[in-house]
Amino acid sequence: MQLLKILKPFINNKKISSVLSHRSLKTTSSDCFLQKKLGRYVSSLEKEKHLKQLDRVSESHQLIYYMPMESYISWSVHTSTLTASLIALAAIYQYTYNLHVLESTQFTLILEKEDIYYFAVGFITINALVRWIISKVPLRIYKIKNQYLAIYNKQLPGLRPQHHFKRGEVKKVDFILNPWNNATYKLGNQTCLILPDYFKTPFEFHQMFDSEKNKY
Repeated sequence: MQLLKILKPFINNKKISSVLSHRSLKTTSSDCFLQKKLGRYVSSLEKEKHLKQLDRVSESHQLIYYMPMESYISWSVHTSTLTASLIALAAIYQYTYNLHVLESTQFTLILEKEDIYYFAVGFITINALVRWIISKVPLRIYKIKNQYLAIYNKQLPGLRPQHHFKRGEVKKVDFILNPWNNATYKLGNQTCLILPDYFKTPFEFHQMFDSEKNKY
């Protein structure tokens, strides 16, 4: 009782209450920012709703996995595709009109006019490899009951690949000479690269491995 009497003036003081409230809000905001930076936080309901509209999924789906690097992935695809396309077009132009697109000098990598064909094949191969790797990386995973839906980066304009799998159809897999074995998982019948830190909660990640039979 004596303690309450001593603290009562401070509790009733509006200025002190305002300061404490403001400090609490600041702490909460910083915690949310940290969670978002770690990938364990979906920024807002509005953003989640926008992503559902973008991915053409129903409102009943729950977003449990979100990779905030979609723009970087898209730029890597566009840049590699543009570079490979320009070199391929230059090679086709040279082959068709028998004209030297690049002058061969001792200061360039091209010493013979046929070298541009090797460059074209090399860049196209690298671009195909980049696209193949990116096609294994889901940008988002939705859940509805025991069904899951993985959304991938668009490989063609207007086409966003999707992959359905069920709870319990997820397992860790390893491959020889695979530098990403720590992030390689089998989602149904498709091998993917997923990062557990980007799940909304660790529980959502581990729940995908448990089948309905293991619940009882």
